[in-house]
This record gives sequence, C-alpha cells and structure tokens, in this order.
Amino acid sequence: MLKFKRLAASAVAVGLMSALGATSADAATTTGSLVVSATVLKACLISGGTLAFGNYDPSSSTPNNASTTVTLTCTPGTSYNIGMDAGGGTGATVTLRYLSLSSNKLGYKLFQDAGRSTNWGNTVGTDTLHATTSASSVTNTINIYGEIPVNEAAAVGVYADTVTMTVTY
Repeated sequence: MLKFKRLAASAVAVGLMSALGATSADAATTTGSLVVSATVLKACLISGGTLAFGNYDPSSSTPNNASTTVTLTCTPGTSYNIGMDAGGGTGATVTLRYLSLSSNKLGYKLFQDAGRSTNWGNTVGTDTLHATTSASSVTNTINIYGEIPVNEAAAVGVYADTVTMTVTY
C-alpha cells in the first residue's frame, strides 16, 4: 500500500508539472521591441583663462606681447563666434582696452592671430572669431594674443582688467 501511495504521488506531481508547462517540450517564447532615443542638443561652454603680460617697461621700444589659451567645449560640428567685450577699464573700446590701477590705466589690445593683425571685438560677422568645431571632438583650444603698445605711460603698480567672452552658436 505504501508503494501505491508513492506511485500515485509521483503521477500527480508529473501531471501537475505537465499542466503548468514545466516540460521543455511545451516551452514557448515571444519577442517585442524596445524603442530607444535621445536628442543631442547644440551647446557650447567656454572656460576662462589668464593673460599675463608680466613686467612692462614704459621706456621700451618694443610692444609687450603675451598669449594664452581658453577651452571651448561644443557639440561636435557646431558653428560658433567668440567675441570679447571692451573690458572694465574706463574709456575702453574693443580696439584699445585698459588695465586699471585705481584711477590709473594702461592700454592693451587683444588679437585673434599670432601676428597681432586681427583685432578681437564683439560684433558677430565683423571682429569675432568664427569657426566650426570638429565633427569628432567636443574640445577646442582657442588662442588669444595680447599686446601692450609702446609708449603707454602708467604709474608703478599692478594693473588688472576683466574681459567678458561671449560665444554665439
């Protein structure tokens, strides 16, 4: 009788497994699709730099030149213009900016090229740097060239200015 109960229990278990689809012969599959998307935005970010002229000798017969770089990060393939305002010096323009020390000022110029012939201003299409980022890179190095012209009279001291860079894209 014990053998019969075990056999009956095994038959019930096999029947239950078959009814629940537990055998590999009865397995089924189905597929579906997952749609994945993203929108890449056109964006740019410019990081500030420091243009340090060092020591300036007003009696020198050669301009005091300096250069620096800033980093422009944009979506690949983005066309952009970089402009520079006149800075904070009293009476400054984009062609002659002023470093200041109290009420004293020291003139300087900013250029887009190492030959210091292309002024850097802030009017798109006139005196801004125009370029397009690489299709394969988001980071661009931007060179800035500065010059303190000869015969700029100034009192002894440390002069400073802040120029705002604007990226139009």
